[in-house]
Amino acid sequence: MTSVIVLANIAGGTQKTTAAHSLAVAMVEYGKKVLLIDLDPRADLTFNLGFERSRETIFEMFNGSVLTSSNDITTDERFDFVGSDSRLSALTQPDSLKTFLTSSAQKFDVVIVDTPSTIDPRLAMAFHAADAVVIPVGASIHSVRGGISTNRIESKARKFILPTDGFDLSKASHFESAKVVDALIPLSTGLDVALIQKRSALSTDKNSEFAEAYREAAYSILEELNHF
Repeated sequence: MTSVIVLANIAGGTQKTTAAHSLAVAMVEYGKKVLLIDLDPRADLTFNLGFERSRETIFEMFNGSVLTSSNDITTDERFDFVGSDSRLSALTQPDSLKTFLTSSAQKFDVVIVDTPSTIDPRLAMAFHAADAVVIPVGASIHSVRGGISTNRIESKARKFILPTDGFDLSKASHFESAKVVDALIPLSTGLDVALIQKRSALSTDKNSEFAEAYREAAYSILEELNHF
């Protein structure tokens, strides 16, 4: 069984891309085979991981390429990765991601998708393919408002709120039918160091509160999706 987990919050600056990368690393630590996909034409995740010059990105995959030993990027953090570039902004078919995953994702336990921080066709693709939508929400009104709007986007997927940076649990009532993940992600002072090394803070600062919180979050989500 392959579960497609989409990271989304239409408010920018919610650590969504960091969450996608961190959950990928944490789920690998639990023995899961993970594919991480950058579905944002801005390609911030692709840049962060150091793969901006990849010969094939998700654009090629949507145009008929399949994952093979020659184009399947396996990172040194042991998850597989498909990057993005600005050409993705021209692709709008809502079933593009689901069609690609049907042909290429069977060997993975989990596919994690990072999405744009806007309501656009790429976000629609992700929601159409998702089994679960994880919405990082922090303490700011901007983040909460974006999370509420994201939670209202129609999808058959299960919705999870990933509480970050002082999220007030009293606000959980604003997120109808979404489950709040049993972990609170703190701010990390090690993110800049990790970014320089093109790695997650779970790899560069394994024993930090940040790393432990993401491991707890990953375990909770995997358990909810019946991967244990």
